[in-house]
Amino acid sequence: MLDNIKYLMCFKSVDKCIAEKNYDLALEKLNFLIREEYKPSETFLKRGQLCHKLLMLDDAYSDFTYIITHCAQKTKAYYERMFLNFEIANFYEALLDANVILEWDENNFEVKRIKFLSLVYSSQEKPAKDYVMDLFEDNKYKAIQFLFQEVAQVLAKDELAKGLKLLGVIDMIDRDNPIKLLKESNIYGLANQPEKENEILRKIDSVFPKYFISHFRFTDMYEERDLMEICFLLELSIFDKQNLFAYPMKILEGYKNHIEGHIIDSKECFEAAISINPNKPEAYVLLAQTLQLMSGYDNPEYKKEAEDNYKIAMEIYRRESLNDKAEEMKRQLKHLNSNLLLR
Repeated sequence: MLDNIKYLMCFKSVDKCIAEKNYDLALEKLNFLIREEYKPSETFLKRGQLCHKLLMLDDAYSDFTYIITHCAQKTKAYYERMFLNFEIANFYEALLDANVILEWDENNFEVKRIKFLSLVYSSQEKPAKDYVMDLFEDNKYKAIQFLFQEVAQVLAKDELAKGLKLLGVIDMIDRDNPIKLLKESNIYGLANQPEKENEILRKIDSVFPKYFISHFRFTDMYEERDLMEICFLLELSIFDKQNLFAYPMKILEGYKNHIEGHIIDSKECFEAAISINPNKPEAYVLLAQTLQLMSGYDNPEYKKEAEDNYKIAMEIYRRESLNDKAEEMKRQLKHLNSNLLLR
């Protein structure tokens, strides 16, 4: 019968064998320790991990399951079995293991990720969609970004069917998403289905203008947009082959630079937007706000430029009978001039 010192020495020698890639001897020593029935949870776990490494997957599964069903210390075995189940496409079992783990490790994002992907790949799309939205607290753009990252990973492994399943979840969250459609067409291209690929590419041409307009509202420009949403909308510029949306794209680019603190770049974007369409008020307002901010950094000359841009915007709003907006410009000018007096 082993005592603790002999067990630890033998266990340490197993690690040495594994480090030296002497896997047969490592397995032999682990089998000896298991026959001795001393600290079975640690020994079965080590043998299961080694079997997993050596692609002896059935043996690994048996060892992890033995710990879960027979040993008191089973936490690590649940993690190991969950990842193994996911790897060998036992998605229902991976999901069950993930649910158990999340009872004591509720903030583990990797486990949540395995749970979500297991839902998707076991064709439970609706629960998967609800779960990923809950995971990202209903932030659509964070959820979609996460999903696109997962799509990239499975496509790198040529797992085209998994990619289509993930894109299906994106479609449930954001109907007719153009970037989703582009990736879908790429998948059909890789799968040598040119007719399906071309069908989706034609759909993008019809979907993009309506999609962009429905997601971009100038009335929102005075409220802070989520940076991720702005980045997402800017990505859509790849579909604007006719440059129909040059003005709002420049507005978005300037807004993104403004949020990120790149004030000079922001100013240049709003000036470019004005040169593209001098008859719209939004760029004048945002340029004025940017110049007003720049004037606070020991650049008082920018205040006169800010005032001029507010006045142009006010005049455009008056011509369009948007009196509330024109009054807002009046208030901005009053605030700007009160600051001038303070200086």
